[in-house]
Amino acid sequence: MIDVNDTRQVDEWVLAACRELGLPVDGADADFFAAGGSSLTAVKLMAKAEEAFGEDALPPEDLFERSRVADIAATIRRNVTGVPSGQ
Repeated sequence: MIDVNDTRQVDEWVLAACRELGLPVDGADADFFAAGGSSLTAVKLMAKAEEAFGEDALPPEDLFERSRVADIAATIRRNVTGVPSGQ
């Protein structure tokens, strides 16, 4: 079980999920789309996030607006906990 309050765990989950989808991401600054992510892989990542963290953990508009690994992780934390990033 991933502790959504643990920044490192969520970052690592996003990296692992991207790699499972075949994207060569190498760290928190890697961009999902620059690494080869497409609309299809975006849907798959959103489904993985929903399965791991619950409904609406990673809505499409959030992923398309903020697609760095660190931003995706922050979005998941914010949407699951209701607490804005950095607080």
